Amino acid sequence: MALNLNQWVNYAKTRLDSAIGRGNEELDRLEAGRAAESADKPWLTSDGEAPTLDEARARIEWETKHQADVASSGRASGTTAPTGPDEVRAAAEAEQARLELDQRQKAAAERLSQIREELGVEAPPAPES
Repeated sequence: MALNLNQWVNYAKTRLDSAIGRGNEELDRLEAGRAAESADKPWLTSDGEAPTLDEARARIEWETKHQADVASSGRASGTTAPTGPDEVRAAAEAEQARLELDQRQKAAAERLSQIREELGVEAPPAPES
């Protein structure tokens, strides 16, 4: 009986060591990813309450470069990315207006088909293009 209990204890130790090992490997992977992400962003690893001058300068340079990359990729794809809060707001309002117009057109088309059905009138043939 003692041998059987010893097997279960060894099995539990093995399972526990395996779970801890997997957890440590996952933590190592996450830490490596975090270190790679923050390699060019020193402000992410800052411990102080306020950023140092070098950290602030690095962040401003990184943000400027990032926004320039976004703007150039927008130009390359034929669309321009909004850069300021006014442009973002205007883009959001334009998108909202487009969605509302699409909804109204869909509702009008449905209502027109209902009216035609009630009157027994067929829809005109679609124009050939």
